[in-house]
Amino acid sequence: MTWGHGPPQELVFWLGSGLLFLIGLGCLLSQRQAIKQVIGLKIMLQGVTLGIIYQGYVSNDLETAQAVVISALVVETVLIAVALALIINIYQHYPSGDVDQLDKLRG
Repeated sequence: MTWGHGPPQELVFWLGSGLLFLIGLGCLLSQRQAIKQVIGLKIMLQGVTLGIIYQGYVSNDLETAQAVVISALVVETVLIAVALALIINIYQHYPSGDVDQLDKLRG
């Protein structure tokens, strides 16, 4: 069974993309542990990636959408690597990983 361009398919992809973004945003804003915030950020970026790929598919410009997504994935990988390095440093000073305690860091 193949899906064509139509309202049901668009609804599934846009709701899926939006739902991923909102779940990630909720996780990013509600969690106090740094690692959970990074996971929320990753979920948000996956929602955006899904939306970009689907928009490229709908507009028959999939090559450009794929190029944008590959560039975004490279930037995302660097961002996650730096964030994880900072989280390791946070856990060395504050084993709870609570970001509210970071204001005590001076130096």
